[in-house]
Amino acid sequence: MNLFRTKRIIQFGQYAYPLSYLAILFVAYKWPVPGSIAAVVLSAGLWLLLKSSFCWLSKVCDEQTDLKNQLMQSQKISALGEISTGIAHEINNPLNIIMQETELMRVALHEDSTQEELYELRESLDVVFQQVERCSDITHKLLDFSRKRHPVTQTADINRLLLDMLILVQSETESKNIRIVKRFSTDIPNIKTDPPLLRQVFLNLLNNAVQAVDRDDDIFVTTWSHDDMVFAEIRDSGPGISENEIKQIFNPFYTTKPPGKGTGLGLSVSLRIVNQLGGYITVDSELGKGAAFTVHVPI
Repeated sequence: MNLFRTKRIIQFGQYAYPLSYLAILFVAYKWPVPGSIAAVVLSAGLWLLLKSSFCWLSKVCDEQTDLKNQLMQSQKISALGEISTGIAHEINNPLNIIMQETELMRVALHEDSTQEELYELRESLDVVFQQVERCSDITHKLLDFSRKRHPVTQTADINRLLLDMLILVQSETESKNIRIVKRFSTDIPNIKTDPPLLRQVFLNLLNNAVQAVDRDDDIFVTTWSHDDMVFAEIRDSGPGISENEIKQIFNPFYTTKPPGKGTGLGLSVSLRIVNQLGGYITVDSELGKGAAFTVHVPI
């Protein structure tokens, strides 16, 4: 209401101010004494109008500030709710499996257990161990996500960093007969960055690409430079990502993978690292046409 009132007063002032001065000049020219009195009255009226407008405008600014703070608080609560839901979901699944397996172990564990029951007991222990590892992985990624790191700047070769990470995923690519097509530019200058952090980003993106493709598919790794930026693109030939999912994939705990195959923290951690290094990540994808993640890093 204050904003509407102030707007009307300002609109009125656009015409009232010049007309009032013209009226003062006319009255002063015709009747000097009444003109002086009219000038004083009109000046006082205009001053009161301006003062009222300023007061109402100040109230409007205060109201907008309060609304902005309320909106920010609401967004924080909403984000916290999404993260809490993701944590609860990711931790609850392995805990339920652990509970089921421990119940089976309690039934199978007795003095005259058969060899078959002991074998099932060992399998249950393996499952419990795997789920504990999964919980541990989730908590470590949460710590990575929340920890404030200060990058240690060193000179690095981005091609070398990618080759190092390709070696780590080689066993999985060979088991699925995935072909890695390297298109590395040879004239890329060395960059000033934090190599361990950038390696973590490349490993996350490569793991995602390997998990996205089927057997006998291809993954393309390309590097190039332009102006003061270096680019590393990891493109897969998988199912692709829908437009709606692209808007959410960098949110903590959002994942397009089947349950138990991912925590939904890899991309959010990677984006945070690249932002700390002064760069950013872009995504190019369509359903059925694969996905390409490009890391932009300043030289």
